[in-house]
Amino acid sequence: MNELSSSNSPVTFDPIWQRDDFFHRSAQIALQLQQDNIRSVALCCEDAAYFACALLGCFTAKVRVLLPPNLLAENRLWIERNADLFIDDRLFEQLGLTQKQVKNRPHFDVYSEMHNQTEIWLKTSGSSGEAKIIVKTAEQMWLEAQQLAAVLPFKTEQRIHIVGSVSVQHLYGLTFRIMLPLFNGWTIGRKQQLYPEYLIAESRRHSQSLWISSPALLTRLNLANPDLLSCPIVGMISSGGALAEKVAENISNGLKCPLVEIYGSSETGAIAFRQSTKLWQTLPDMRIGSDERGALWVESKRITGREQTADAVEIHQQGFVLLGRIDRIVKLGDKRVSLVKIEQDLQQHQWIKDCYVAQHPDLQRVVAWLALSEEGIEMLREKGRKTLIEQLRQSLQQTQEKFALPRFWRFTDELPRNSQSKISRSDFEQICRQQLTDPLWFEQHKEENSLRLSGKIPLDLIYFKGHFADFPLVPGVVELQWVMDQIPHLLGRDIVVERIDNLKFQQFLRPNDRLDLSLQWDAMKNRVAFQLKSNDKMCGSGLIISKIEHNEST
Repeated sequence: MNELSSSNSPVTFDPIWQRDDFFHRSAQIALQLQQDNIRSVALCCEDAAYFACALLGCFTAKVRVLLPPNLLAENRLWIERNADLFIDDRLFEQLGLTQKQVKNRPHFDVYSEMHNQTEIWLKTSGSSGEAKIIVKTAEQMWLEAQQLAAVLPFKTEQRIHIVGSVSVQHLYGLTFRIMLPLFNGWTIGRKQQLYPEYLIAESRRHSQSLWISSPALLTRLNLANPDLLSCPIVGMISSGGALAEKVAENISNGLKCPLVEIYGSSETGAIAFRQSTKLWQTLPDMRIGSDERGALWVESKRITGREQTADAVEIHQQGFVLLGRIDRIVKLGDKRVSLVKIEQDLQQHQWIKDCYVAQHPDLQRVVAWLALSEEGIEMLREKGRKTLIEQLRQSLQQTQEKFALPRFWRFTDELPRNSQSKISRSDFEQICRQQLTDPLWFEQHKEENSLRLSGKIPLDLIYFKGHFADFPLVPGVVELQWVMDQIPHLLGRDIVVERIDNLKFQQFLRPNDRLDLSLQWDAMKNRVAFQLKSNDKMCGSGLIISKIEHNEST
């Protein structure tokens, strides 16, 4: 265990902030809070070093800390009702500066903080989606950092710089971007880096960086990027969801560094970890078991009483296996089926980049929503939807009984996972019920007499079924309908079509093709000229002649 102020080494960089100055500043804040009789503080700093300094000041002053997940209206109201003071980056830069008589504290010893009962309130969403307040203490957070330091494959004396893509306003970010580096004497990355290129850029400025990230970001890593391959990364930590086994393996092998997954929740904190294995290993202070449903329960000094989870589990002597949430164990016929196991089996296939499996919202059958890899997209383009599904079913039959195979299949190139790597129920229900009939438009530019749109052909376009199942392409009549649908957006009104001149279809439009559509209105000739292009090649063009409408006189 490190004495955090044992040397005048940096706490952070850009600019450098030495430890003596950092802890002196924390003491100033503590005195200011005590002088102003502050009992509760809402803390929301973008700068993680500011956050850490203010947090320690609150611990010293025994001031309750509220951590809003964001500053939306409902959270502002929560702050207003429960906090005496709101500390953001701007206030931090002024808070406590008038406190000149701060006693020297040559050592900030974590031992002295291990029994601090100052409360931290984390506002999160419960399983029902309703707001939930989870209360932790400073003691519990220091204990968690201590437990993690004991099991992670990184030496505490290493000069490691923490680089994170996750927010410190949530327990995962608080634990790994704030408490763990403070406990180990590592340096804190100031900013939340939301994209791989930002993580890479910060890592390249330090001799040893440890990434704190999520499956959503790590799944998108380009392991062929030379900037990433030359990064001085000592390891990666992932939490917030299960990382696909092949993704974890590719990262570990490609970057030659440990990748550690953490399993836990806001209620329990970190429960277990794993590295290059399917079995989860509990942290040293955790006791685990399962209830009559097979759902995991945990006990430790970091939790008040026993915490019952909704995660189905198989406990073995060497560790445990997570089967998914209890609500993801479904009964088909008379047999229980793990939807997570189906996902894991599908993710072993080279055509699958990501997947989510659940029951249809209206029909008691399983739906597989798949993000195809480049190989999978090519398979769909060349052989069609029917052949793709048949081969995926054959692959699944090696590990799943026939009754458990998905009945419905949906394809995309990217699943809409949030920052915690979760799929929302509303997104899933929408994809189950909707029939995709239009391109996925993502860019539009309108001028007085012209309209330009850019988009992509969905992998699940309804017209790829049936007649075009073996060689999916967009029928010309559908392309023409897409043009007609945009005319009201161009003109602000509908037109009555008299005829279409010079109609040409030069090239097929296929799944995942990029699409550029341009329309030009010629008022003198009463017509709309259109062009459909894919990858700068002309796919379709024509002139839509509008019928001239005469006003009737009475």
